[in-house]
Amino acid sequence: MTPQQNQNITESKKTDIPGHQSLLILVGIVLGVLMGALDNLIVSTAMPAIVSALHQPKGLPFLIDAYITSSAVGMVIFGRLSDHYSKKSILIITLAIFISGSIFAGMSQNISQLILFRAIQGLGAGGFLPVGLAVIAVILPPKARARITGIVTSFIGIAIVAGPEVGAYIVNSTSWRWVFYVNIPFGALSMIILISILGRLKPKLVEKFDTLGAILLTVWVSLLIFPLVEMVYSGWNLSNPLTIIFLSFALLSFFLFLYVEARIAPAPLIPIRMFKRKTITADSFLSFFRGGVIFSLSTFIAIFVTEVLVGTADTLRDVLYGFVVPMVVGSIAGGMLLPKFSYRTLCVAGMVLMTLGFVPLMTISPGTQPYIFFGPFPVFGLIEGLIPIGFGIGFTMSATTISAQYSAEPGDIGASTSIVQFMGNIGGSVILSTLTVFLYLKYKSLNSVSTIGSVKLNQYGINGIAMSSAMSESFFILLILSLVAVICAFFIEGHLPVVLQKK
Repeated sequence: MTPQQNQNITESKKTDIPGHQSLLILVGIVLGVLMGALDNLIVSTAMPAIVSALHQPKGLPFLIDAYITSSAVGMVIFGRLSDHYSKKSILIITLAIFISGSIFAGMSQNISQLILFRAIQGLGAGGFLPVGLAVIAVILPPKARARITGIVTSFIGIAIVAGPEVGAYIVNSTSWRWVFYVNIPFGALSMIILISILGRLKPKLVEKFDTLGAILLTVWVSLLIFPLVEMVYSGWNLSNPLTIIFLSFALLSFFLFLYVEARIAPAPLIPIRMFKRKTITADSFLSFFRGGVIFSLSTFIAIFVTEVLVGTADTLRDVLYGFVVPMVVGSIAGGMLLPKFSYRTLCVAGMVLMTLGFVPLMTISPGTQPYIFFGPFPVFGLIEGLIPIGFGIGFTMSATTISAQYSAEPGDIGASTSIVQFMGNIGGSVILSTLTVFLYLKYKSLNSVSTIGSVKLNQYGINGIAMSSAMSESFFILLILSLVAVICAFFIEGHLPVVLQKK
């Protein structure tokens, strides 16, 4: 272990916070994480009502794109700001940005205003998670850090189920505007706790913030995601001149960003030197593919249950439990086992389980049951594949975050945390958008052939056989990407120091 790593390990000892205050700080952070995770799913559920009320249905892809893109950018920018300035201040700023965006989004009078304020919301939400995890890295001893990180990240899984239910209830009971206003009391409580108890947490860096890098990051991410979204919702294709222009400028701005980070910025937003550390690189790419699986799987399962099985919201909720509950259990288990096993062991085991889960999903058909009970437990049917995927994903969450933090230099803890989260978000956006294009193009091709034989369409106008076949092929692609994640896991090195495991 290097002297830098030893310095990293002892950092938490320098922050003397009583146990009960640490607990309250964790409550404040969890409130923010849960609020941000819930918001995206609540708003997604309410999206049809929002677009209908504002009479601009073509604004739907822009609403999605604005939030996802700004969240990804916020993860890296605020994560790095937390290395330059007080982590407490940055944490409060991200909360304030999110709450402000929520207030103005609820007051929006047209789709353009709502797109702008959703982007502001996403910026705050994207910043809160990595900075919150960085605060945990400072205020807790390393052994407790692994366990608590797993618990905090597990709330994201809980939000996947709770979000749609809360969103549907709000829209049916009040107005779509309350899907934004509901954030205000929770955000305010989180801010009060953190302002009252959390110390300043002195920054590690004193150099000037990388403003040019932040601008270039925002530009290339936006230019990359936008045409992918348009390919899904507006019929763009790779030969479309606008697609070519956007992707070309995205590539150019990406290389400019790399050049600035490697050669110009004194304190780069994303220190390229961090990728000389094999573990951080492996963590980042594993997170990229894992994020693609999380976003794509939850979306495609919702499409399958709704459009092919013609299931209700309750059916979808029950199926998602088969994914989320194992992910929560896996996240807690991974955090608890981290002191006993190497990062590599946990990550390889988790990614192998995730890969195996796609095998039964490749055989889905219109006759697939959402769930089949074995005794008192629903373990077969559609959720047969979701259970190992969810557990495998959760099992790796603590290991990738903690191993990246321990591999980074003390001044890069925030940046290492945010880059892993950023890669997961970008992976989700890019892989989901690309696979959605593939799914619907494949469905269109299969449907045009099968309808010659007068295949009966369901009440949604969907050819269930064609959609199931297209989705099976999409799951096969996700299986291949999962195998790549397994390979990435083998390059992760290290474990918690023996002296900490015995404490």
